[in-house]
Amino acid sequence: MSRAERGLGIKSEVVTLTPSGLGYRSDRVLEEPSSKSLAARIGYRFVRAALAFEFDVLHFYFGQSFFYKYGDPDWRFNFADLKLASRLGKRIIMTLQGCDIRMAGLSNKRNTVTMCREGGCSRFAGCLAWQDRARERLAHEILPLCDRVFFLNPDLGASAGTGEFLPYANVNLRAIAPQATRAGRARPLILHAPTDASIKGSSIIENSLRRLAGRYEFEYRAVSGLPHAEAMQLYGEADLVIDQVLSGWYGGLAVEAMAMGKPVVAYLREEDLASIPAAMRADLPILRADPRRMDEDLAAILDRRDEWAELGRRSRAFVERWHDPERIAAALSRIYRDTGAPLIY
Repeated sequence: MSRAERGLGIKSEVVTLTPSGLGYRSDRVLEEPSSKSLAARIGYRFVRAALAFEFDVLHFYFGQSFFYKYGDPDWRFNFADLKLASRLGKRIIMTLQGCDIRMAGLSNKRNTVTMCREGGCSRFAGCLAWQDRARERLAHEILPLCDRVFFLNPDLGASAGTGEFLPYANVNLRAIAPQATRAGRARPLILHAPTDASIKGSSIIENSLRRLAGRYEFEYRAVSGLPHAEAMQLYGEADLVIDQVLSGWYGGLAVEAMAMGKPVVAYLREEDLASIPAAMRADLPILRADPRRMDEDLAAILDRRDEWAELGRRSRAFVERWHDPERIAAALSRIYRDTGAPLIY
C-alpha cells in the first residue's frame, strides 16, 4: 500500500515499533533502546511523539498507536500521540485488522462458528479477562477521534461502529506471476499456512484431510514459521490452498494465493457479507467449506478438481479487481486530502 501511495506522488513511510518476524521491511523501526536509563526512555518517547508533528496524515493499523502498552488498557499514555495529532488537526485514519477490535464475548454470542470460544482461540480467556475492555475503549474513546475508520474483515462491522469495509491490499500484483494449477498432476498438492492454528481452524482442516486420505489421492503440506519470501515460493507449488475456516472471511494468505492463480478454500459467514460491496460478493471465487461439515465440503471440492484451473484464473482476476494496492491507494489518497470523500476503488 505504501509503495503504491508513493507511486501516486505521496510521501508515504511505513513505521513500525519492532522489526517484522517474517521479514517484511519497514522504512523506520522504532525499537526500544537497549539502555533502560531514564534519558533513553524519554528520548524514545520523544521520537514517537514527534511523528504527530512530522506527517499530515497518520494512518494507524492494528488498533494501536506508537504510545500503547499491550496488556494494560488503563495505562494513562495509551494513544497519547494519536490524541495529540487530533488536537493538532492532523488527519487520522485507522484500519482495523481483526483481533484489535473483534469483541470475543460478542463474537461468541452472535456466531455459531467462531474461534472466540472455549477450546478455540488460545487467547479467548485473556480476551474475556481484559482485552475486550481494551477493545471497547478503542471503539468508544479512540475511533471517534479518527477522521475515517476502515476494517478488513466483514464481521468487524459489529464492533467498529461507523467503520467501512476495505479490502486487503497486501500483494504487489506486478511482482506476482500467475502459476496455474496443474490439472494433470496425479497427486494434487494441498497447502495450508497457519500463523495461529487455533484461529485458522487448522486441526479441523487436518483431521478432515486425514479422514479423506483413504478416498482421495493428494499430498498435504502445512507451512508455518518461514520468512515471507520462502513461504511465497511454497505457495506457488500448490494446486489448492486452504486458508481459514473459523473467522468467516479469508485472510492475507488467500489474497496471495489467488494472485498466483490458485483456487482457495475458506469459510465465509453469509450474514457478514452485507458489509462488502454487492459487486464484490457476486465476484467471490472462494470455494466454501463449513467446519460443521468439513468432510463433505472438502470431498465435494476434491470431486470438482477439473474446475480448479478455471477457478484459479477467476481468482487472479478477482484480486486484480478488488485487492490491487494501486486502486486502493488511489481511493485512500482522495480521502487523505478530503476525509469526507467517498471510498471508491
